[in-house]
Amino acid sequence: MAVVSDIHGNIKALKAVLEQIREKNADLTVFLGDIFQRGNEEFECLELLKNSGVVCLKGNCELYAEHGVDVDPDVEHLRSYYDGIRSRLTEEQMQFIRQMPLFYETECHGHKLHFSHFLFLDIEKPYPFLPLSSLRDGSFDRACEGENVTKYDLAVIGHCHQNFVKGNVVSVSACGLEGASYLMIEVNEDAVRFEHIGIA
Repeated sequence: MAVVSDIHGNIKALKAVLEQIREKNADLTVFLGDIFQRGNEEFECLELLKNSGVVCLKGNCELYAEHGVDVDPDVEHLRSYYDGIRSRLTEEQMQFIRQMPLFYETECHGHKLHFSHFLFLDIEKPYPFLPLSSLRDGSFDRACEGENVTKYDLAVIGHCHQNFVKGNVVSVSACGLEGASYLMIEVNEDAVRFEHIGIA
């Protein structure tokens, strides 16, 4: 399995990583969200992902594109950007964003794997994810120890633009930014193994 996250409008990076993943013959590829913001090729990235067969999950950027920035009081400064994105999305593109799930789960050789853009604070809320400040104030660490996370053999997240491992939680850095990487996961009866692979 291959995992990509946070492409942020970088079509060159997205094409490069999808090509590398094809060469590795991954059985499943999961995108953890954030097509928009930063780069200038958001719509090209959206179309490529839409037609790629990749499992595409919703990140905070897709929430803003779908609902506007009012779902997150911390991003008022991005209002004009996302108003512009929302005005340019076709109905077909918006429908694709609407149907992107917040998480994906699979079981392979008896191992349970969970994929989401970030750990959840409350999945029923308009903005369901923990804030990024949770990485500094200890609430992310506490969430990693909760039963809704520890019940998986591996929980894979993006959003924070870092590679790290904390217990059974592994984070994937932003594919669309400098120092980017993606994650390869190999599962057999004995173990779940993974490797961060840098993008040249």
